[in-house]
Amino acid sequence: MSRIVRKVFCLLVMIAAAVLAKAETGILTVKMLDLRNTPVRGIRVNVEEPGCVALGPADDRGLARIRLAPGIKPPAWITLELSSAQYAFVQPWDRRAQVPPFENESVNYLRVFVVNKGDRAALESGRFAVALAQKFNAQLAPKLSTEKTSEERRKQALADVASSYGLNPEETDRAIREYGKKAVDPFEKGVIAFYEKNYAEATAELSKSYDTRKAAIQKAQVEMVEVCLALGLSLYEQGRYRMAAEKLREANALREDDRTLTSLGVCLLSAGFYAEAEPLLRRALSIAEKTLGPENLLTATNLNNLAGLCEWQGKYAEAEALHKRALAIREKALGPEHPGIVSSLENLAGLYVSQGKYGEAEPLYGRALQIAEKGLGPEHPTTATCLNNLAGLYEWQGKYAEAERLYKRALLISEKVQGMEHPETAATLGNLARLCEKQGKYAEAEPLFKRALAVSENALGLEHPGTATILNNLAALYKAQAKHAEAEPLLERALAINEKALGPEHPETANVLSNLAVIYSSQGKEAQAEPLYRRALAIREKTLGPEHPGTATSLNNLAVLYRSQGKYAEAEPLFTRALAIFEKSLGSDHLDVATVLANYAKMLRLMNREDEAARLETRAKQIHDKAKPVPKN
Repeated sequence: MSRIVRKVFCLLVMIAAAVLAKAETGILTVKMLDLRNTPVRGIRVNVEEPGCVALGPADDRGLARIRLAPGIKPPAWITLELSSAQYAFVQPWDRRAQVPPFENESVNYLRVFVVNKGDRAALESGRFAVALAQKFNAQLAPKLSTEKTSEERRKQALADVASSYGLNPEETDRAIREYGKKAVDPFEKGVIAFYEKNYAEATAELSKSYDTRKAAIQKAQVEMVEVCLALGLSLYEQGRYRMAAEKLREANALREDDRTLTSLGVCLLSAGFYAEAEPLLRRALSIAEKTLGPENLLTATNLNNLAGLCEWQGKYAEAEALHKRALAIREKALGPEHPGIVSSLENLAGLYVSQGKYGEAEPLYGRALQIAEKGLGPEHPTTATCLNNLAGLYEWQGKYAEAERLYKRALLISEKVQGMEHPETAATLGNLARLCEKQGKYAEAEPLFKRALAVSENALGLEHPGTATILNNLAALYKAQAKHAEAEPLLERALAINEKALGPEHPETANVLSNLAVIYSSQGKEAQAEPLYRRALAIREKTLGPEHPGTATSLNNLAVLYRSQGKYAEAEPLFTRALAIFEKSLGSDHLDVATVLANYAKMLRLMNREDEAARLETRAKQIHDKAKPVPKN
């Protein structure tokens, strides 16, 4: 049978201004102002670069919109142009400007100052005087020492500048020099001193301006790093991993250190960008080992993060070694009974559970629970997490009575300490609901799932991946009762959430795709199921790798579909490949191996290959007998 993929809430421990214009992606908004800061209405501004289109003249607020060509994105440089010959640019005097970000912020528009040609009142403006001097200075390109700029050339340059604004050279020169006498800003004083050929003063003043601006840039860069980090982490907590990654990439580009590398790496891991996350997390670990030492607690955190990535990638041996090293560091630094080692114990145990090594996981979970109860108290949230995880292990082992007792205790702690509407409460409700479903207690499971969904929607939001997980699990309950019509819209909504929040190629998106395909297949909609199975397989092969157990699950599901269609030739290589992956990654005695053996054997019987089928069935039975599940109660 095809497997409904569920996300188990194991809770592993890892780490008022007025808006001037609503910015739109691909639309540049320009604020047109005169030298008195008054909006200039009715004139069109455009961009010289090909493919850009002015969307109308400036409105009463002086706002004009330009649709940029597809290849022009922030912070590209562009050249502005005015449709009216009556006006000229003052700032930017050379018409060159950078495209601002496309976020919906009041500051994300381009401020432009223009002047009406021939407006002699503008000569009283310091902004205009400096622009005139800048434009003049730019006309006189540097020359070799053997060549000198003649006075005739200077006079012609001044005449050209004055003419471009509808003025004469004499009044232009006078305005520049008069403003130079009262200018205070070092940049303005330096530009005008350069115009006056007073190069010693120009160098002194422009050096001051350089030092001031450089210090401001450095300060702004430091502040920008902190803003990007804070915003990225806030988005991460909302489950908006892809948007969080964008901000954390900015922070890391501005300042790469173990903090930015770790934050970005963990975010990329959650977003499913494993290939991009791996070198960052490895570099963060290398920096921590070099700067802090191989036995520092922060080094242990970096080991834990990299181990989590390796586990997702199916690199279980490397993940185990990293988790064990992190645990050893924490035990040595904190002591074997310190609550600070609980997360390492839990994570190592979780790795064993993912491989079906329940006997190795149980003592670790038990020890973690004992330390948490003793060190933090029987009603601490970490104790509730330990209870959840140990209950999850008992659930996998079929020890439903023990699991239910622990889930209920964890729920009481979460409701009392964290509140009835806390996300952890929703997680535990979901765990308890799933346990009820496994025991066939559908009437008890449904209200628990619905309550978990309501809490998640209220606490996390309607479009959070955690909400999608509960929708997925509620759909599985309906699937178990053959209520396919009720399951289908839940999975479609979960799929939409994951595609938006996590991306169309995230493993969680693949899980929902696979589950939706199961629903379609169960209703005889095989034509709709097949492309979903194929897409889930493609996602897992790309993100998890061709040898990952998740990829094997997709191969098995697609093979089962082909078997039901009588496409045995297409199904058989999928079964054999899934079997090889599971045996290599999880071991020959894992229950997932038994599942593929049973599915493959069923097809072999349909093909009248009885002897082969019998051998596979015998082996599947031996795996189940060896697992020795405790009878369900």
